[in-house]
Amino acid sequence: MNQIPRQFALPLNLAFCLCLTSMACSQTFHELSPISDAEGFAAPYVGVSDGRLLVAGGANFPDKPRWETDKVWYDSIFVLDKPDGKWRKIPGKLPRPLAYGLSFNLLEDDRSLASDIPHGVLCIGGGDSQEHIADCFILTLNKKRVSITDLPSLPASLANGTGVLHQGVVYLLGGLHAPTDTTAAKVFWKLNLTLPVEKRKWEELEPWPGAPRMLAIAGILENTLCLFSGTNLVKGADGKVSRQYLQDGFAYDLTTQRWRPTASLPRPAVAAPTPAITTKNSLLVISGDHGELASQTDTLKDAHPGFPASVLAYNLKQDSWSKAMDFPKQVGDDPTGDPHGGIWPPVVTNVTVWRGYPVIVCGEVRPRVRSRRAFMVKF
Repeated sequence: MNQIPRQFALPLNLAFCLCLTSMACSQTFHELSPISDAEGFAAPYVGVSDGRLLVAGGANFPDKPRWETDKVWYDSIFVLDKPDGKWRKIPGKLPRPLAYGLSFNLLEDDRSLASDIPHGVLCIGGGDSQEHIADCFILTLNKKRVSITDLPSLPASLANGTGVLHQGVVYLLGGLHAPTDTTAAKVFWKLNLTLPVEKRKWEELEPWPGAPRMLAIAGILENTLCLFSGTNLVKGADGKVSRQYLQDGFAYDLTTQRWRPTASLPRPAVAAPTPAITTKNSLLVISGDHGELASQTDTLKDAHPGFPASVLAYNLKQDSWSKAMDFPKQVGDDPTGDPHGGIWPPVVTNVTVWRGYPVIVCGEVRPRVRSRRAFMVKF
């Protein structure tokens, strides 16, 4: 294990470390300072530009009573300069209030990228309450300024998808084309950022041999792209649309360009932070909604116990799932009066890598409750 600087340690000794042979992976979760917003956000764009951690956009329920108000989308941008620093809101903004898109780091040391590609945070799709978008753009920080560079738009509008960036190529899977759609999308798109601008466009690939899905989790390991879980939308006999929680998985060999099924997940992990975290021999899926309480959300309200703390590890060579160390979870003393008290596993957020470590920022921790917290994951 690496030695962990004291300033990264979770308060109250929440930076646990398990070194048990029964565990697939031992990781520690180190809390950074919370984002400087009273509520926090679900589904913001998250990434790194100019060496700084960036959170842009997102959505929350800022008004009270929480269960009787509408969701609000944002165009604000927050920056964290260093792991032991404090978040600050900068003057720059997104082109419009947006959430539920994907984001990836375009780093200076990625020599595979075409020379005209700016270094920054690649933002793909997303939307608001009225529509989903097909926009793709790069956010680049330079001191206090934010510049936006457009890239080719998606073949269609999309939010709630998943994907990976691998060797300069973006792969996007699933999602929802519009807020009012009654079926999830079964799309598999590719954008090659190593190509010159005149050849750069989104390509449609053969999708996985399974149900359509949104809020799935993708991961990359050994030149293999994996797609796990997610939820399909199913219309019942009464005409109402409900979610079908999935726990199947598929692997796509980037060399042969062929799909194959993987072992099923031990439980559904809908909307788990995406992409999955790549370790030496496994992909880690953190939390995710198992769907067991989906029909009780409006009844439970603030009594909702949150999402699973368990972390699932997929071993590609063995095609098997096992348990990794849990995400720290501490239920607060008063979830109704102090919804941000305690520590809860987040869902619906983008995972990024900062200073060599995966980082999970914000997300949804219970229905209508967002997170202000940020965690750095170390092994």
